[in-house]
Amino acid sequence: MKIAIVGSGAIGRLFGAFLAKGGHEVILVDVDQRVIDEINRSGIGLMELGESNPDTVNKLPVQAVSDPSTISDCDLVLLTVKSHATLTAAKSVLHLIGESSPILTLQTGLGNIETLEKLVSPQHIIGAFTFMSATALGNSRVRHGGMGKTYLGELNGDFSPRLEKVCEVFNDCGLMNQMVHRIVGRLWCKVIVYSAINPVSSILKIPNGNLLSQMESVTLMKKLLDEGKMVADACAIDLVYPDLYELLFDACNKSSNNLSSMLQDLLNDRPTEINAQNGALCRFAEEKGVSTPTQQTMVQLIKLLERWKPNLGPNF
Repeated sequence: MKIAIVGSGAIGRLFGAFLAKGGHEVILVDVDQRVIDEINRSGIGLMELGESNPDTVNKLPVQAVSDPSTISDCDLVLLTVKSHATLTAAKSVLHLIGESSPILTLQTGLGNIETLEKLVSPQHIIGAFTFMSATALGNSRVRHGGMGKTYLGELNGDFSPRLEKVCEVFNDCGLMNQMVHRIVGRLWCKVIVYSAINPVSSILKIPNGNLLSQMESVTLMKKLLDEGKMVADACAIDLVYPDLYELLFDACNKSSNNLSSMLQDLLNDRPTEINAQNGALCRFAEEKGVSTPTQQTMVQLIKLLERWKPNLGPNF
């Protein structure tokens, strides 16, 4: 299968490495020419799960381009950019998207699917999200931070032949996945869970697993979960998972040594996805008249960290 991955951040690199290792043709698209050059020169350097030496990497050869118009066709477009870049990134690959070459949005945030629907037919979109975790290292390297399942679903809930094919490809490459009927409700579950993990880990400057070591951080995350669930209930979202607390603890444990994507963004002086996660929940809450003071506080604190760029300490 020929797969174009738009966005060469941590998840883009991780999935690119797994898919390339599985024998598929992978083309990464990114706006950072330095990363593009490094990928073309050395491939993706995958630091395997459990490896502690960042110089010990498995180099996977892939192509990389900064201009997606140079790609004439593909079988699948994998969208892994941050939510604030969804519109621009999707516009750049419109010529690749169609019934037989859908765009699969592998993003954690609310509003990405709606943005894509403004550009392409919903029939050309596959919804997805993953509990795989990774950290982007220097150059074109990536550290696999934790195993997790990837959920995929057609927006109309069907188990289509193309969805089955993508799932088969992912499985064959070692990417555990599951086809689901209610992808939007499941996505909301992940957004609510990571609206607790991401900002709290970023403010405390600790790996995900450390969040469970103190009762105060656990209590704070539970408040964020409770507010998120109230918003989902007000929006009549079927959350699918009966126990978000269990999902939270499972996510923290499976990525215990990993830095959250939001903390990685702050460390690398990049915009975070706070607007697509906690910010989105706050916007829906306001529309429905639901009070979310803890979520709002997280949005304000992360935006302050983005603007002030404080010294995050010698350990980072």
